[in-house]
Formats: sequence, structure tokens, C-alpha cells
Amino acid sequence: MQQLIEPDPFADALEQYWETGKAKLELLREDGYHNVEDVGGYFTTFQNFWRIEKPALKFAHGRVLDVGCGAGRIALYLQRKGLRVTALDNSPRIAALASARGVRDVRVASACERLPFTRGEFETVILYGNNLGMCGSRAGLVNMLRELSRVTNKHARILATTRAPGTFNPKHRAYWEQRLRRGQEFGAIRLTLKFGASEKEIDWFWIAPSALFELAWHCRWRVAEIFGDGRADEGYAVVMEKR
Repeated sequence: MQQLIEPDPFADALEQYWETGKAKLELLREDGYHNVEDVGGYFTTFQNFWRIEKPALKFAHGRVLDVGCGAGRIALYLQRKGLRVTALDNSPRIAALASARGVRDVRVASACERLPFTRGEFETVILYGNNLGMCGSRAGLVNMLRELSRVTNKHARILATTRAPGTFNPKHRAYWEQRLRRGQEFGAIRLTLKFGASEKEIDWFWIAPSALFELAWHCRWRVAEIFGDGRADEGYAVVMEKR
């Protein structure tokens, strides 16, 4: 019996960029909002990292777990700084790409499930690329933070990027109002990733700094630093410490 291969448009886009230096990924929201992302950003070096990412990376120490590593830009940077990095991605193709680019230790696993590590293995967890919301809901984020607490030691930090649900842009504000009228979870979002003929629906979760402060505390973490420009719906970086 032939096994069906699940579409992976994000992997398609990253592989094409690696081969040709050009690839754009379409993101379609359930209300019709459409955006096109140049995936070249996943291949940048430190000089061209997102401005809010740089100061948070100074807090990386010890053994590092890079969750949702993508093409491996963060893992490669920290490797060059002398840190021992384990990179993680739930896509075997993306994990293979990160390995091909020079990441020494790459595993295939999802942080939205139980991780294949023992208690206290890591001191730093990276969740860049808005990966704090990768489990798709508040409950998913809670479960991930608790699992990351299990696999990190008492001195651990999480370095992450995310954004608040958009309320400044009228198009985004209308979307969140629509979800609230339907009784749907605020901050949870469903997107369709499209690259050529390949499509895949994903769920993501956005959270404002004030809400994250409270949620992290209940999951045995505390928010120690926030980096941004005051418009959290455009993205911010956070440093969380184990408590």
C-alpha cells in the first residue's frame, strides 16, 4: 500500500532557496488576508538577524536546544560562539537541510509533544521565528513550557520571539473581533502555507507581553527581559528564566 506524503510547503520553500537563492512562501489567513514571505530571512547571518533577536541571544549559555531550527541560522551562529547546540525540527526534510548547512547535532521531534531528552539536559532553549506560538493555542504553549521545564536544569533560560494579536492595523483588529464574536480563542490563528501547488494548514498562537508574564509564571518560568519597540503586535523577543 502506497504511503501518502504530507505536503510540506515550508520545506519546499527552504529547499528551493538553498538551491537557487530565491523562494517566496504565501501565507493565507482564514479571513482572506494574504501575505508573501521571502524565506531568505531563514538563511541570514548575525549581521542581518532581526533587530530584536540580537540582544536576547547574549543570554544564551551552556548546552542549547534550538526548537524549530529551520535552516539552522541560530544554531550555526551559536556553534561558532563555542556553544554545544542540539537543533530540533518536526520536519525531516528541514532537519536534513540544517544538517547539510553545518549544524552538527540535528534531531527530528516536536516540542508540542514529549521531547526525546532526559530531565535537566539543557541550559538554554531557543524559540525564534515566532516559535513561542508553534503549538497553536494557549493550552499548547502551557504544555510546551512545562515540557521545556522538564528537559532544562535549574539555571535555564528560554530565548523566544513572538507577537501580540494585532490590534493596531484595522485588518488585523477586525479579524480578532470576528474570532471573539464566534467565541473562538483570542490569539489562536489558522494559516494556510502555500508554495506552488503545495498547501498545508497550520495553527499558531500569538500572545501579548502582559499575558505571557502571567502564563510563564504558572509554568515555572518568569519573564526577565523583553526586547521590542513598544508595538508588540509587530513582534518582540523575550528572555524567560526558570524559577
